[in-house]
Amino acid sequence: MEVGKNLKRIRLLKNLSLKDAGLLLNMSAPAVSKYEKGEIHPNSQKLIEFANAYGVKVLDLLKSYNTPEMKFNAFRKRQRLQGENLELLKEIIQNKVADYLEVIELNEIKTSNSKIKKYTCNNDNDAELAAEEFRKNYKLSINQPIPNLINMLENIGILIIEINNTDGRFSDFDGLSEVVKDIPLIVLLNDIDGERQRFTIAHELGHLVLNIKDENLNEEKMCNKFASSLLMPKEAVINEFGISRNNISFYELRAFKSEYKVSMAATVYRLKELNIISEYLFKKINISFSSKGYKKHEPDPIESEKSNQFKRLVHKLEVDNIISLNRACELLGITIDEYNNEDNNYRY
Repeated sequence: MEVGKNLKRIRLLKNLSLKDAGLLLNMSAPAVSKYEKGEIHPNSQKLIEFANAYGVKVLDLLKSYNTPEMKFNAFRKRQRLQGENLELLKEIIQNKVADYLEVIELNEIKTSNSKIKKYTCNNDNDAELAAEEFRKNYKLSINQPIPNLINMLENIGILIIEINNTDGRFSDFDGLSEVVKDIPLIVLLNDIDGERQRFTIAHELGHLVLNIKDENLNEEKMCNKFASSLLMPKEAVINEFGISRNNISFYELRAFKSEYKVSMAATVYRLKELNIISEYLFKKINISFSSKGYKKHEPDPIESEKSNQFKRLVHKLEVDNIISLNRACELLGITIDEYNNEDNNYRY
């Protein structure tokens, strides 16, 4: 059955329909489907034919994942992401999580340190208070930006998993957060701009730490408020912009974006949320942003943050001879030549 799942996943990754695959393999689409469902088991010759047709190794078809059970409750996507693409994305996520958990276990990292505190929310304002408490609990100043959100969360035991947006087919995926085997994790795409990336991570963190008691509260809105408050603390925003403003300069918004690594649109919303600007000024600024095309592409894009933890842990396992070079390359999704040619891949 594992071979069948691999055949289907690789076909979908190659963006091939059953009919396309059948033409490559000189068989009917229903026959390809039967192999994928495990109704027909390929012999060694058929495995070679599938591998050659899909441009992969036979070992890729035989690979087995100890996939963890996941609930996908806090899985945010837009309506257009459905069908086979949604099924494929969930399988990719489970496989990535399985690989990460294996690496964590082999490195003997104590996952008991990964448990994070929950913050009870009974009303809209509690999400703001939760963000303030989160900063205090992890000794983050309420007057300064968080320089690197990924590093900070990894340091407290939260795994950050980035998914390749193959051919742009997963662009409607916004993010996922879940606790798997007592380890909190956040999943996002690896090709989004820095300001959106940071807000997505902070939003997903909200799903992990907010304990929303009132069923009438909108969890997504609460997580958005938590993210906004975490990235732009109330005290810091007031220090930067003042308590009340009748006008805001474009330069102020660009400067704040550069320092706090948030979008100008999110900043303007935060200013309205804190009653620093009026609803009228908020709408006026947004109309101006729309006319300039800033709703799609703002000036001064923020560079996205990168997680090096998984790669570092895999290198450590390979150097210590806990896993083979081939397994290290499998986990990293690269060839042996690419692994050996990586910068700083010297041994001392």
